[in-house]
Amino acid sequence: MHIKLNVPPVFKQMFAASGPLIVTLGSGMTVGFSAVLLPQLKDHQSTIKISSHQESWIASMAALPMAAGSVLGGVAMDRLGRKTTNLLICVPFVLGWTAVSMATGVTGVYAGRLLTGLSTGLLGPPTAVYIAEVTEQRYRGAALAMISFSVSAGILVVHTMGTFLGWRLVSALCSTVPFTGYALIWFTPESPVWLRENEDRRRRVRQSSAVCSDHAIAGVPPRPPPEVDSQPPVPAVKPTARQCFSRPSFLGPLVVLSTFFFVQQFSGVNAVAFYSVTLLKRVGPDLNEYHCTMALDIIRLAVSVLACGLTKRYGRRPLAVVSAVGTCASLICLASSVRDAGAPATAGSVAVHAVPAPAATASLTPVLSIVAYMVFVNIGLVPLPWIMSGEMFPGYCRELGSGLSTCFGFVMFYVVIQISPYLLTNIGTAMTFYIFGTVAGVGAIFLYLCLPETKNKSMEDAT
Repeated sequence: MHIKLNVPPVFKQMFAASGPLIVTLGSGMTVGFSAVLLPQLKDHQSTIKISSHQESWIASMAALPMAAGSVLGGVAMDRLGRKTTNLLICVPFVLGWTAVSMATGVTGVYAGRLLTGLSTGLLGPPTAVYIAEVTEQRYRGAALAMISFSVSAGILVVHTMGTFLGWRLVSALCSTVPFTGYALIWFTPESPVWLRENEDRRRRVRQSSAVCSDHAIAGVPPRPPPEVDSQPPVPAVKPTARQCFSRPSFLGPLVVLSTFFFVQQFSGVNAVAFYSVTLLKRVGPDLNEYHCTMALDIIRLAVSVLACGLTKRYGRRPLAVVSAVGTCASLICLASSVRDAGAPATAGSVAVHAVPAPAATASLTPVLSIVAYMVFVNIGLVPLPWIMSGEMFPGYCRELGSGLSTCFGFVMFYVVIQISPYLLTNIGTAMTFYIFGTVAGVGAIFLYLCLPETKNKSMEDAT
């Protein structure tokens, strides 16, 4: 006897999103793992000895393939489907963490970091697009904001484990995350939007797969009969990539979103997060480095939760502008509260000589500035580009647009990681933060003038 359970639509939609979000935890773990791995490898008791050159390669190895992975992820989800692509990504993710855990030399660590970085890049486009396509308008913003929450949670979890456990055990535990995500994704349906877009190629399964998927995930309007559907949302034949670049409806969102990613990365999201621990230790020399890192991770995670609520209540554009303005102000306050105490000892080292400015409140100003920065940057600049990569592009080019824009974001991520030590060394901490603050300020003006509003709009209306 068949028993039908009356499960509210929101729970069905959140369950469909849960699998990719669990796997996204692995992306945060990939980003945060260097802070766990490198100090332990440099310990004199480590079984794997590394040089300073190898250390820099281990730190950047995961970032190298992210951009290429995001393009491949966009292509794969168009050809194979959102669900199948997310399932396949879990495989190299598990293999990458396993390779690190079982590494007997630096080469094994390189290979594992390369695989986990590639998987992080692959995961970006299909996760955002799939969640956007299986959730209703009223839940879509909060569900997409959970991507940023998952990354923040992954960073916190891996840093917490690294405080108490060895790097081999940490990487082994990290491998269970994509495995768990695979199990959840297996029981979720394919995106109904993708099934409809590919109905010509999948004519034999249109009657069963698309209809079943519509019923499995409430909130996606049922497909009307062919005679009623006189104005389909996407062309019968999808244009080629070259044809997409000749259409303003594709180029416009691509330029705006790529600029948004540039503002996000050159507001110092990763550089300030890394250097803030050093600043906090300068304020309080007795502070424990791991405790400082975990405190900042907790702030990041709490603000990510706040961002989920804010994206559900407020529009994308005002939230982006407020975030950029607040980021600009906090960076300028941070820059003005520190001064550089001379040049570093070696040309290749990072300038870690920033000390509080001589004032009565100097010791408190950098701390408050860092906290304010973590709040403002994580309520808008961090989550919104990833959210809107699944919303802004028309159906005929959603895979291509999402893949290219996130690819550009990962390229900027890598560029900032590479040039930040150079900036801190050659122009100083204060001037570097002034530059990041200026980018955020100019970005606020651009976002106010050019960023479209996609909140509470259907996927067609949002584009």
